[in-house]
Amino acid sequence: MGNRLRMIKKKWETVKASKSFHSLVVFLLFVVVATIFWFILAMNDNVTQTFDVDLNIVNVPDSVTFINDPPKSIHVTLRDKGTNLLRSGVMRHPAIYINFRDFASHTYFRFSQSDLDAALKASFGSSAQIGSVSIDSLSLRYTTGKGVRIPIVVRADVSAAPGNVIAGIPEPLDRVVRAYSVTHNVDTMTRVYTEPIVKRNLKETTEVEVAIKPLSGVKYVPSKIKVLIPVEPMVKKDALVTVKANDVPEGVSLLLFPATVPVSYYVPMSHFNDEDIPVSVSVSFNDLNDGDVKRLPLSISATQIFVANPQVGLTDVEYTLVKE
Repeated sequence: MGNRLRMIKKKWETVKASKSFHSLVVFLLFVVVATIFWFILAMNDNVTQTFDVDLNIVNVPDSVTFINDPPKSIHVTLRDKGTNLLRSGVMRHPAIYINFRDFASHTYFRFSQSDLDAALKASFGSSAQIGSVSIDSLSLRYTTGKGVRIPIVVRADVSAAPGNVIAGIPEPLDRVVRAYSVTHNVDTMTRVYTEPIVKRNLKETTEVEVAIKPLSGVKYVPSKIKVLIPVEPMVKKDALVTVKANDVPEGVSLLLFPATVPVSYYVPMSHFNDEDIPVSVSVSFNDLNDGDVKRLPLSISATQIFVANPQVGLTDVEYTLVKE
């Protein structure tokens, strides 16, 4: 290994001492110098470049709420010497700062095109030629009011996957929004609505983010909320239910055999341990017949909306008519 390193070192010293190596070094040096001069000359030429410029409104009082939010940045196309654009737009992130108090008056904030051009030239230099700007001016409404708290109504069209159930009304995690306006009387607003939520085949409780339905001239805070859609698996439950007799006239009684019947039904898991049985089984006096068979058909119904597929273990029961 040591002999190999000595051979490599000796060969490198031979190459380094050769005329060809010196010629290569001189050539590369001239290439680097020529590249630097080319870059300097090129940067002195006028070039066109587009920048994202941060837009900052400063010294805004805490009591002020903009009804229409100002943009966070604007797109600006400029023409200037490459060195100037490199210094003002590349080596530092371009931004303009607007003093709120200089342009705000009586719920209006106005920043004209000439004001915008002046701010851009102050940021990029007076020699910069402004080609295009994504906005031509700023005209914003604002209020110093505290806003009004308004309840949220969720608009939802949701369904669960087979074997599951929507176990309640979708609920907003934020119950109210605060509404601000200078053109609407928000004191008369009784509710706001979300944009429609459409979800299908949900298998588990789901949280979604949804926007508040906008109203022109009104600012909602927050403008988006989170809504919880409760989903639970359905579980089967068995019980014994007393049969009820309906439509029985006065002076008559119906004795039923059996008086209790087995039923099965599906409920959300959170209701499995409920003591109340959420189904009803009944017979109707109007189904009596004059035949020899003294039996009445059973009817089963759910008494709670969360019950699914209720079934009774019998189709009918015997009866005896007793006159009081």
